[in-house]
Amino acid sequence: MLCTRAVLSVCCVILFAGCAPRSTSPVEDLSGTRDVSQFALTSLKGTRDGELLAVQAVYGDASKSLSVHLSFNVTPPAKLITGKWTSLSGEGSVRQRAVTFLGGQSGPPSIGGNFELSGADGKPLYRVNIPLQQLKQPL
Repeated sequence: MLCTRAVLSVCCVILFAGCAPRSTSPVEDLSGTRDVSQFALTSLKGTRDGELLAVQAVYGDASKSLSVHLSFNVTPPAKLITGKWTSLSGEGSVRQRAVTFLGGQSGPPSIGGNFELSGADGKPLYRVNIPLQQLKQPL
């Protein structure tokens, strides 16, 4: 009986640990060549014009920054139309992995998602996360 309780307890701990939300870094270096562990989302601006939404996200630490410019068509489902990134000694395009858009009919729109940043050769270099939040500052 005691052994059964111990096994049940261990199973519960494993189950709850698997259900816990994963911490997502604001910026991940997929190539492993740059230390972006201290990067944080320092600025998020955006403006909605009808079915289009323009967003600028800036990530950085004390000495480096990364700027990501995104254009969405927000007609459900919201979809990234174009994206460009600059800095960290490079530039390239952006691919949507996941995006959430809340329309903001009674206030500013909200955006969040995960995006992959590719270099000029199309190879993914970084992954960035925008936690779902209101775009209070216009672009």
